[in-house]
Amino acid sequence: MNTINGWLLVDKQVGITSRKIVDIISKSIKHKKVGHAGTLDPMASGLLAVAIGEATKTVFLIQNMKKVYEFKVCWGISTSTDDIEGEVISRSSNRPTEKQILDLIPKFIGKLEQRPPAYSAIKINGIRSYKYARQNKEINHKPRSIIISDLKLKKHLDESHSIFEIICSKGTYVRSVARDLGKRLNTEAHVIELRRKAIGKFSVKNAILLDLSSKLIHSPLILKNMISMRDVLEVLPSIDLTKEEANKIKYGQGLIINEIKQFNNFISNYPNFSEIESLYCTNSNVPIALLKIYKNMIKPVKVFNV
Repeated sequence: MNTINGWLLVDKQVGITSRKIVDIISKSIKHKKVGHAGTLDPMASGLLAVAIGEATKTVFLIQNMKKVYEFKVCWGISTSTDDIEGEVISRSSNRPTEKQILDLIPKFIGKLEQRPPAYSAIKINGIRSYKYARQNKEINHKPRSIIISDLKLKKHLDESHSIFEIICSKGTYVRSVARDLGKRLNTEAHVIELRRKAIGKFSVKNAILLDLSSKLIHSPLILKNMISMRDVLEVLPSIDLTKEEANKIKYGQGLIINEIKQFNNFISNYPNFSEIESLYCTNSNVPIALLKIYKNMIKPVKVFNV
């Protein structure tokens, strides 16, 4: 059994796909079970969280965390992809002033409805949206609810370029934010630079930069910079089990909550445990499984083979 289980934070460079990063790492450590949480387009750089081994079962936790991006907008031009890689589809001679931008920003903070870009990985009848877009087929995505916790104008460089920082929820398209800012400012806009700076508590400052000039990267570098599964799992409530209890969970059995040995400690930490949607269990600090609460029982959803 391959014993490498954890997360690797990579500072993705511009011009490479997220999938390519995964392939490089997989080949380097000779491990087939490698995936990433949250795709970065080739034109984007920054933090890419790569799951290895059993950590792939916790990808959804990273995906659900808030993201921080820095992005540069070009005013006066819109493209087919809402970023620098698309074809120019419209131009405007209007340019927003710094004051106009600052006055608009508060309207882009909070819970919003956002229409995803045509060039996205959203599936329509089982086919990715961008495939339809490349065929020049009309696409009208329904607006989706997103949350923008903060949006700042970091610098108004000149009349045609501004730099922003955004903190946003899962499912937010920064390209669409730029597009919509342009429309509200009576002009056109697209993203020319995009960098992901953080995912939850994880920062790009702690990420490694892969040497893409080499066919392989050294696996000791990966092992040295691995983040444990528990560092990610800790966003969920946890309960510690005895070895006997843990074995039952491993074999797919449920446990009556108030019969668990550490139940009193658990209930003191989580008095409203019946409202918990997801949690995980450990034995001797080793993650055992992701759990769900069903009435008065906990049952395994995903068991970790560690």
